[in-house]
Amino acid sequence: MTSVTIPSKALSIDAIRVIRPEHRLVLIEEHEAVHCSSFNAHILKKMMGIESVNVLPEGTSTDDILLPLVSRSESVNPSLLRSANTGARRTRFGLSLDRKLARIHNLTPLGSGNANRCVSLFKQLDLLFRTQSEHQVAIHNGELAFSKEMRITRGLSVQGDSSTSLFLTQTDTPKIRVSSVHMHYDRRFSRGIWGEGSETKAYEDSYRSNMHQVIHSALERAGVTLEEVDHILPHNINIKSWRFLCQSLDVAEEKLFARNIQTEGHCFCNDMVINLSDAIEKHRLAGTNPTASTPLRFLAVAAGAGGMFGACVLEVVQLEGFLNERQAI
Repeated sequence: MTSVTIPSKALSIDAIRVIRPEHRLVLIEEHEAVHCSSFNAHILKKMMGIESVNVLPEGTSTDDILLPLVSRSESVNPSLLRSANTGARRTRFGLSLDRKLARIHNLTPLGSGNANRCVSLFKQLDLLFRTQSEHQVAIHNGELAFSKEMRITRGLSVQGDSSTSLFLTQTDTPKIRVSSVHMHYDRRFSRGIWGEGSETKAYEDSYRSNMHQVIHSALERAGVTLEEVDHILPHNINIKSWRFLCQSLDVAEEKLFARNIQTEGHCFCNDMVINLSDAIEKHRLAGTNPTASTPLRFLAVAAGAGGMFGACVLEVVQLEGFLNERQAI
């Protein structure tokens, strides 16, 4: 393990809230609902490992999934609200979802950021990690795949609907310590899905090296090795790309917390929070009791359209008092 100096106060995730629709589309049976053919649905299942996806049912108000927020403790410091959604919010013209959330939950809005696409949450964590503000902060992320282009991506992944939020503090008694965050931007691919065919090929050729760079940088900054990581929390794009990446990293596929790829698909920025919530619940049910000397270590990794890459090391130090709120609608 690399020797690093950890500040007395750490950025801590103290609570998580995950909201998922109960309605689940089975791709082979309802392929038209996700804008693909029966043949492509079978390919997605067999080659990409995607069988179903959670979708907000028709007629359900988006407020039901977008407006609830993670619980937070009372403090003399005002609580701030940040948003890290992947795409532009769909709201009535002139209506700000951030301001509505802030008004309902008595928070001060700091605006939203989606320039980093599926890595936008990592960017928000990076900002908090660097500034070390004394304020309590809620990060909200509502993701709805509201069009054909958003629901399915080039036959490689299927996007689901969800909402997550995190409550973070700077404290000397962290619950889930954000030990490092690293961002990487490969400007050659700034046009994202609008790039030419040659750019797509170059992106695929560079994907592993870019992912390796961001992963190893995050691990080095945290003073942690891959062997010490309990789970890799992936962005749930598909299982095929992650199997190849695990092989290239020489890491056992068993470390990959990949079960949600099959059943929920890719939920944009929310993948990290959903996987973190489910991994913590898995260990809680198994009776795992992490401590400062024996933490659970998670490596969260994501790639976003436009050449964005992000990784962070999360160390679960204590579960007592940690809120893992999970809701189905």
